[in-house]
Amino acid sequence: MRRYLIYLVTFLFFSCEKEELAILPHSPGNILSKEIELGIDYRNQVFYDLGSNSVVSNNLKTDWDLGFQSSNDGFHIILNSSTYSSLAHVDNSLFSDSISTSNLSWTWDNPSGNLDSTAFGDYREKSGFFVIDRGYNINASLRGFKKISIDSITSEFYQISYANLDNSDFNSVKVFKNPQVNFTSFSFSQNDVVNIQPLTDDWDLIFTQYTHLFDDPTTPAYLVTGVLSNYDVMVAKDTSYSFNEITYEMLTNFNFTYDCNAIGYDWKNYNHNSGSYTINSNVNYIIKDRKQKYFKLRFTDFYNSDGDKGYPTFELQEL
Repeated sequence: MRRYLIYLVTFLFFSCEKEELAILPHSPGNILSKEIELGIDYRNQVFYDLGSNSVVSNNLKTDWDLGFQSSNDGFHIILNSSTYSSLAHVDNSLFSDSISTSNLSWTWDNPSGNLDSTAFGDYREKSGFFVIDRGYNINASLRGFKKISIDSITSEFYQISYANLDNSDFNSVKVFKNPQVNFTSFSFSQNDVVNIQPLTDDWDLIFTQYTHLFDDPTTPAYLVTGVLSNYDVMVAKDTSYSFNEITYEMLTNFNFTYDCNAIGYDWKNYNHNSGSYTINSNVNYIIKDRKQKYFKLRFTDFYNSDGDKGYPTFELQEL
């Protein structure tokens, strides 16, 4: 009888135990290829969406000068780093004075996208005004200077005044915020807001020239050609695995960052002797997009089929 009870209890225990559910492997997407047209002179800025493997929009890099943070409580202002724009603070002159650039100290935006590291900084705590070196045109000619004062900010707009250094071509305008984009773009040439950035959730990467900062007082900044990511996009750089080895199950092996320049420009090398670029074939990027999907990406070329530079090509696969 005792043995029978032991068998009965054992049978009931295992009969009531829940069956373990097998964890199915994550099914990756197909490997896709894409070529981006920056142009031989790197004139274009190209906004790209990972999920659809498509270009969302593009513009000439000289189409804008400043970006104004568009959230209701936003106050940050960014420079157009694709033209090598820089900024100097002036607090010992009146805005109406003619300004010389000879003794000004220039700063650039940090390409990491950290809004505490912009050239403007928290200008609300500063007196005076600013001088902008607009950098270079596509043909490498100088775009000139503007002086600018940020007169006021509300939840809806920025009130700014700007002029040439001799105070000619004075303008006072309202830059109305577009809360559907990260930054509302403004052009001195158009004296108006211009449509540059796509809707915030519509893009992940921008292929562009941008200003890279070095820890070198002789060359503190340099114009490079590469890729910046949108805010809330995470990127990890890997040189340990081959592209084909990387899987969804390996995501915890990588160190992700929100730095906008995590992909950057050094996926290629420039040979000064041959005057040509080669791709660093051992570099992969793992990217989490704004829609919480993961991708792996590797660059395969910087030239198009005609041999023209400025056409970065890459392979992409959703993990």
